[in-house]
Amino acid sequence: MKSIKIYSSIILSIFIFISCQKDIEFNGKITDPLVVVNSYITPDSVVSAHISESRFFLKDSITYRNIDNAEVAVWVNGLLKEKMSHTANGIYLGTYKPAIGETVKLIVSVPSMKEVSSETKIYSQPIINSIDTASMRYPKEYIISHYGYSNGTQTTVVDDTIGTYSLQEMNYSLKFNDNGNEKNYYRLIVQTIQYFTINDTINHTTRDSTLIHYSFNFSDVVSGNNANNDPSTLLGSGSNGNMYTVFSDELFNGKSYSLTFSTDQLIYDYLKSEFGRYRNPDKYKINIYLQSISRDYYLYLKTRVASSGDNFFTEPVQVHNNIKGGIGIFGSYTSSNVVSFDL
Repeated sequence: MKSIKIYSSIILSIFIFISCQKDIEFNGKITDPLVVVNSYITPDSVVSAHISESRFFLKDSITYRNIDNAEVAVWVNGLLKEKMSHTANGIYLGTYKPAIGETVKLIVSVPSMKEVSSETKIYSQPIINSIDTASMRYPKEYIISHYGYSNGTQTTVVDDTIGTYSLQEMNYSLKFNDNGNEKNYYRLIVQTIQYFTINDTINHTTRDSTLIHYSFNFSDVVSGNNANNDPSTLLGSGSNGNMYTVFSDELFNGKSYSLTFSTDQLIYDYLKSEFGRYRNPDKYKINIYLQSISRDYYLYLKTRVASSGDNFFTEPVQVHNNIKGGIGIFGSYTSSNVVSFDL
């Protein structure tokens, strides 16, 4: 009887997929393009923005048209500060660097299109009181093998050990103060940096927590990743992961809070260098940033992850938009001083 239920479920799934192939004629109204504004501002950096044009979802083209003839005005605390200049590819730059506590507004005017606007506030940077770490290097080593060599005419398959790697785990407890006079939103960024000496010059490659998910675990209660202790909800795994590592002060408003997270770093030990591909880093470094972000930026990042889920049975989620008369996001962030650790 159990196998019959499974068989029935398979038939039902096939029927659903077949039904999804049916063509439906669109009888709605083709909407005119809207102005799209994307801008994230921070103290000590000039205000910049990318201006483009929205695309109707049934159009064959997958590209968006950059707008190069817009007038982009920057207002600060209700006063006109400057008008930004177009550089290239829809990117506009100003000369003004916003300060903490200021409210910045963008007004974008494009010929024959509706004027759009948005504003955001610059919040104070988080105050980090302390950060404690606990490091553990797992003793087990794993072999790295190279199986193929080519001399230009043929490939020789050889099981050759070229090195080993092991895992180093670091656990962090970052203590900071939250401002109880306002609702606060935060973003945690962890970078893993590998340094190499090439031709007597120190070069480095950076891995960001929002890009390299497997090396960073954000399972603190405020992250939402450990709500049901389901491994599939870990950062970067499935549509429920907190990919952009954002959180609010809902659980600790006005208090000092210790944020917990961890990194898993693979430590390589190559025995030799082949064709310049296998090199041991001179050192590893971890950089940690805690950012105070605007509410709109927080909601944008949260809904952006939810809208890109791979479960087609769930309801679609609309990405947060705070551009009046248009589409996009105008947000702000302020970073704490970087905290670095050598591995």
